[in-house]
Amino acid sequence: MKERVTATVDLDRIRRNYNHIKDLVGEDCRVMAVVKADAYGHGAARIGRELAAVGCHDFAVASLGEAEKLKAAGVEARILILGPTDVALADDIIAGGFVQAVDGYEYARRLASRGRIKIHIKIDTGMSRIGIYCHTRADIAHAADEIEKISRTEGVDVDGIFTHFADSDGSSDAFTEKQFEVFAALLDELSSRGIDVGTRHCCNSAATIRYSRMHLDMVRAGIILYGHLPSPEVKDPEFLPAMKLSARVCAVHKLKKGDCVSYGCAYTAERDTKVAVISIGYADGFSRVYSGKPLITINGKLYPTVGRVCMDMCMVDIGTGTDCRVGDEAVIFDSSAGLDRLAEAMGTINYEILCSLRQRVLLEYIG
Repeated sequence: MKERVTATVDLDRIRRNYNHIKDLVGEDCRVMAVVKADAYGHGAARIGRELAAVGCHDFAVASLGEAEKLKAAGVEARILILGPTDVALADDIIAGGFVQAVDGYEYARRLASRGRIKIHIKIDTGMSRIGIYCHTRADIAHAADEIEKISRTEGVDVDGIFTHFADSDGSSDAFTEKQFEVFAALLDELSSRGIDVGTRHCCNSAATIRYSRMHLDMVRAGIILYGHLPSPEVKDPEFLPAMKLSARVCAVHKLKKGDCVSYGCAYTAERDTKVAVISIGYADGFSRVYSGKPLITINGKLYPTVGRVCMDMCMVDIGTGTDCRVGDEAVIFDSSAGLDRLAEAMGTINYEILCSLRQRVLLEYIG
């Protein structure tokens, strides 16, 4: 086998997940596929083409560079750049026909000074990251004034308006309800002023599942598109994980009681046993934090890593009675439970594990 680590993506599952999202939101609501961070490690070029082929016309990325790569891959669709882009690159946004998220009048004006540009206006209703500040009803008039100035700016085409929920995957509905109530009130104020803000959207993956009344004109599907749920608070058994991450057993050897394993001699065998060396390490996204934890499955059995995870390899204790051979598949994850196990071991979320896969991990597609 030429490649040491393989991420196998099931395109049938990607399509199935997308169609399930479409069923959730109904015919009157569009689905924007969030393919930033290389489609959460699944390969934005291929995922983008597959989704466009089944009728997805809206995509979201984090940067101009991601937008250009998606278009170069043959994805002809509306591509929203969620992150700020340097005004010096406005010509490239315009030439690419991309849509730029803007967080205020001054930024919109400077972009439009370079040519006619299509935008979505970002509203900060409580995420406190980027956007026009509008945390309470008391902020609505000022936010509406800012948006009105943007809408009247020569060279600006307001194609949409959106906000982002900070706690829609949490245990309480309160903060999400507060954010939506303020956003809805702002939309009412803009409507009363006769301002057309185009497509309205606020639902991320969690909100798409949990808050159907907030779907508006479009939802932004991220982690659920790839078959995983944002948190244990979000339930929907219809989503199927699309990726399997696997490596290979590249050596099997005996270990005597008292032998040390890996750097720093941090692990010492307490009994005679056998060790399988696995062709994945921290340079592939299998973190050094995973040292000493049961995370790798070989022939259907879960084994603990022993010693410190190395740059290119790690070791697992397979015991003396196991039939394990060089070339056997070592599964890192092939389910939501497996991915969540890695996230818990690292003290993080499933998103980060998917996005941490390195370039030398081979992406292959089935379905």
